[in-house]
Amino acid sequence: MNSTKRSVVALSFVTSAGLALASGAFGQQADVTLYAPGPIPTSALVTMAPAFTPDGKSVYLGQQASSSVKDAILSSEKSGSGWSAPKLAPFSGQYRDLEPAFAPNGRYLIFASSRPTSIGGAELEGHYNGQLFPGKGGNLWKVERTRKGWSKPEILPSIINSNSSVFTPSVTADGSLYFMRADNGESFHIYRSQMREGRFETPVLVAFGDASIPNFDPMVAPDESYIVFSSKRPVTAKSMGLYIAFRTGTGWGDPIDLRTALSDDVHGIEGRLSPDGKTLYFSNSRSPSGADIPDARFIWQVDLSNLLQAHGAGKTRTP
Repeated sequence: MNSTKRSVVALSFVTSAGLALASGAFGQQADVTLYAPGPIPTSALVTMAPAFTPDGKSVYLGQQASSSVKDAILSSEKSGSGWSAPKLAPFSGQYRDLEPAFAPNGRYLIFASSRPTSIGGAELEGHYNGQLFPGKGGNLWKVERTRKGWSKPEILPSIINSNSSVFTPSVTADGSLYFMRADNGESFHIYRSQMREGRFETPVLVAFGDASIPNFDPMVAPDESYIVFSSKRPVTAKSMGLYIAFRTGTGWGDPIDLRTALSDDVHGIEGRLSPDGKTLYFSNSRSPSGADIPDARFIWQVDLSNLLQAHGAGKTRTP
């Protein structure tokens, strides 16, 4: 979820960066390293939410070059020489587009956009956290990969887009959809819609204990064995924490704060997974130099393997 106001910040490109190792609650030494700018060469003010193709050779991510331009979705290709400079995706660039998410089979991508829902209509107005945000609303749209490239974006049905504050899609192996939605202009919460016979069913609230606590940015494993999300727990926390919850026989287990389980440096928003589900990507305002730049967002990465193994979770995506 992007900040509503950002100042222009000059960001220097760096090839690699790392933070101090920290001993987590599971006996791990979590090495938190920079992904963008870094392996992904970019000077954008904001870079978040990388979505990988199943083969890991392409990544689509949200970027905002400066505070005077809209968020857009760009893509980068991997080769023997590394990742290419991101290029604008053919379905993005006119409206505020963000938070791409591939289906595990790679056949389609869902993203959030402020684009009008009808020809000649106005950009969506966001209504969340008790405020109105003109041009910063969101509905979920789908594009399919074809032999000729990407299809024309199609809006998901109204059972998903029930208002203009719907963001952060995450797709499971059977096509079910997790997303976040702000109802009645209030805080965001996570919902799940089961895909059945090619149609989405009525979304159901996904809560982890106290259902009144706002939760953001769901990223679920394709087999739904675990979910990563952002939240302020307790609600008085100063920074947004990243949490992981594992599936149990009766639902979701208690959320685990990744600052405790892995490293103090694992916090922020827009958690995303590598194609094999073993690497977590996330964004926060910590710069490569270690300074905090409130209006910027950088993508960091950390290995989840030991934590997943300890809980018997995480399976490789099936193309």
